[in-house]
Amino acid sequence: MKSSLKFSIFSFLILGFSFFSCGDEDLVSYKEGGVLKIADAYLDVLTPVVSFQAGTPDYTISMDIINGEKRVNKVNVYSVYTDAVSGKTSNEVLLAAIDVPAGNKVNLSKKLTYADLKNGVTVNGAGLPDDQNQLSVGSGWKLRFEGETSLGIVPLVGNINLAVLSRFAGIYKVVESHYYRIGVLTADWNGQERFIGSVDDNTFSYNDYWGNFAWAGCSFRFKIDFATNKIEVPILTSCGTFAGNRAISCPTDEALFAEFDCKTFDVFEPNEATGKHRIKLTYGYFTDGSGPRAFYEVLEKVQ
Repeated sequence: MKSSLKFSIFSFLILGFSFFSCGDEDLVSYKEGGVLKIADAYLDVLTPVVSFQAGTPDYTISMDIINGEKRVNKVNVYSVYTDAVSGKTSNEVLLAAIDVPAGNKVNLSKKLTYADLKNGVTVNGAGLPDDQNQLSVGSGWKLRFEGETSLGIVPLVGNINLAVLSRFAGIYKVVESHYYRIGVLTADWNGQERFIGSVDDNTFSYNDYWGNFAWAGCSFRFKIDFATNKIEVPILTSCGTFAGNRAISCPTDEALFAEFDCKTFDVFEPNEATGKHRIKLTYGYFTDGSGPRAFYEVLEKVQ
């Protein structure tokens, strides 16, 4: 489950980001006798997307460098910040310089704090706020890399993106759940974990599952009104519904959720003392000629 969740996080955040492929023929040259040599160093980025959440002490970026005949002895990491609200980008700053130890393939990892990430960054003439909670959801840093060799600077293809998530996004555990198929209790999935992503300050995504059914690469969304803590769900994406002809929920189809007390669901229950926020959802779909499939879930934040 942990590995699949990591994949889910990346699949949700990675839209629009490009990856490096090491299949380019100009990276290698063939020596006499058939011995393969790497001509130019390249990176294998291990953390292409890192989730930034206010209050997290630090963030780790990691990559393998495969050194070539033009050996890289230091990797310089540059960053550019983009503000989601204004759409404006910052100046580019040197974020870190990482020494490269000897070896044909070595791992390079670096811990970055918010102080590191904001140092020297200005957007529209102003620095980033001291209070991390003031960063707009959807903003983030894009990192690029250069290598230092004895012959000078060489570009290293590949990027890492640090994306700002809502502090209410993250990993949630299912603590209560029921699935009613045409009025018959069919399943629960208590104890499983779900990644809840953030689209903007009020909109969140439920990824890779519809209730107890795996739905890899797909998601639906929901909105939290933080003035009332009421939740609007489901908000369909391009994936549509998991099955059936239309989506249903307590607010729109209360009669189809007779097994639940709709007045107590579709609410957000924040817990600032422990961080174990709870999300209580009802949602489902209706199949013409058959009937409703109704889902009820209580999710509790664990990460």
